[in-house]
Order: sequence, then C-alpha cells, then structure tokens
Amino acid sequence: MNIKRVNHLGILVEDLDDAVRSFTENLGLTLDHVEPYGDELEIAFLPCGETLIELIKPLTDKGSNADFLRKHGPGIQHAAFEVEDLDAALDELKTRGVQPLGDAPIPGAGGMRIAFLDPQAFGGILVELCERVA
Repeated sequence: MNIKRVNHLGILVEDLDDAVRSFTENLGLTLDHVEPYGDELEIAFLPCGETLIELIKPLTDKGSNADFLRKHGPGIQHAAFEVEDLDAALDELKTRGVQPLGDAPIPGAGGMRIAFLDPQAFGGILVELCERVA
C-alpha cells in the first residue's frame, strides 16, 4: 500500500462559523471553501501546508457524526491518509484482517473516494483512506 500523505484531519464542531473564525483568526489559516456533504454535514476546508483541516458540522442530530459530537464534544474525529489506489489498499488491508466500516469505498467530500476503517485495528482511532477522483 502506498500512503501518499496525511490528507486531512476531520474535526467535529458544534458551530461551524465560530470554528472557522477561531482557526483563521487565531492560527492564520485561510478558509478555502465550505461544502455540504449530503443533508447530514457541512464541511469547511482549511489548508495547512499539504494537509487540510476539515471542520465538520452535523446538520441533524442523527448519524455517527452527531453521536460522536454528543458523546465526546468537539474535537478530532478521524485522520485521513491519501492513497494512490483505494481499491488495492482495501484489498491489501483485508488480507491483514482490517475491515472497512460499512460500504466502502463511497463518494467523499472534496472530490475524493473514501473508506473508513474499523477503529479496533488502530487502537480505537478512526482512520480514513481517501483517493482523489480524476
């Protein structure tokens, strides 16, 4: 498997505007854009070198993101690693006993195909693999 880089850190927030303001004013990051992810999420993308900060706001109180926010409060939810070939990476991980969560791969935000991996394989940490769609 060829991990190209850490693509992004996914951070769940309660107030997207306030979070964007904090990261831009306090850290000097620049907001690239905000996009909806279905009817469930709104995501703000802030570049930091070659890595993105994804500020993620659940738009409903249903689903795993809203559950995470209720249980843990705002904070880092996942780390995403960009791979050259997502299908090949998933096949390789399956031979190692690492399973994806739910359907994988699926369309992701920011023009990516994504797959979340079972956190049990990573000491409880949610890991995402992503591949840029041409």
